[in-house]
Amino acid sequence: MRHVLVWLALVAVVTLSCEGQGSLLPSSGGRPYEVLLLAASGDGRGVVAVDSILSQDVSGLPQKEPMFDVSVTDSVRFNQIARLARSIVIVNVNPRLFTRTMIRYERNVWAKPQIVVYLNAASDSALVADMPRMGKHLTELLVRSEISGGIARIGLNAKASGVVGEMFGYDIKIPAGMKSGKRGRGFVWFSDNAPDGMSNICIYSYAGDSLDPVRTLHVRDSVMKVNIPGERAGMYMQTDIETVSSGMVAVKGRRMMVCRGLWSMKGDAMGGPFVSHSVVDSASRRIVVAEAFVYAPGMKKRNLLRQVEAALYTMKKVKK
Repeated sequence: MRHVLVWLALVAVVTLSCEGQGSLLPSSGGRPYEVLLLAASGDGRGVVAVDSILSQDVSGLPQKEPMFDVSVTDSVRFNQIARLARSIVIVNVNPRLFTRTMIRYERNVWAKPQIVVYLNAASDSALVADMPRMGKHLTELLVRSEISGGIARIGLNAKASGVVGEMFGYDIKIPAGMKSGKRGRGFVWFSDNAPDGMSNICIYSYAGDSLDPVRTLHVRDSVMKVNIPGERAGMYMQTDIETVSSGMVAVKGRRMMVCRGLWSMKGDAMGGPFVSHSVVDSASRRIVVAEAFVYAPGMKKRNLLRQVEAALYTMKKVKK
């Protein structure tokens, strides 16, 4: 019995030591959607190909902004300070170690929170040829990491979240800064009313049991016309249909439709980007839509929209 107790004590000590090592990691640095791209080996062509994928324009914004802000470095300059970056992509080219191009990643290697993605290839030519095919996987890894960080940073407006649960039967983290709100018929709108970049979340629903982007955008225009009017009669929010892209995604086993594009205020000069997540509520035979939109004239909007979009990923059905 004594040996068992000693063994259990050792297990406890080892467990605590492992947890302690993780907790001792320094905090990562940098701004959201910054990526440090390390050319660990190769002739540089592969790194250029990776950089072009990471720096491609974000869809659904009124002006050109890159998907990530990329800084390129090499092994000599990859020091202890550089290792604290929140998102790191390391390019390794070595024909003796790799026979095909592969992506793998680790979390919290030198700092926390952090993602380190390794791009391993047999040659720069192979990496250049494979990046168009593998680029989406790379960017999704980095975006998901940023979204997770964004969710963790959201302060909760419990009262607003309770309103959503009461009206729609869904739980969602409404950011604490969104203290203004408006309720309508099957509609609720929350805003932070920030003078230097206003963030907003709307939740609404409509009858249906399938996800169709054409119908969803038609409903959006109808809902926004009634619930988000302008300063004067005849002014209301509308969708700039030609700017919208849509697609189906799965998040934690839940299928949803994501639409991105631009909105404008009919009869006024206001406008900006929006993103919506639509899910089918089979029990009520309704489509529930959570939408984020921002108004930030004269400002870059990528990070502002993505920050509020992170809240949309917290939406889930309330368990009864």
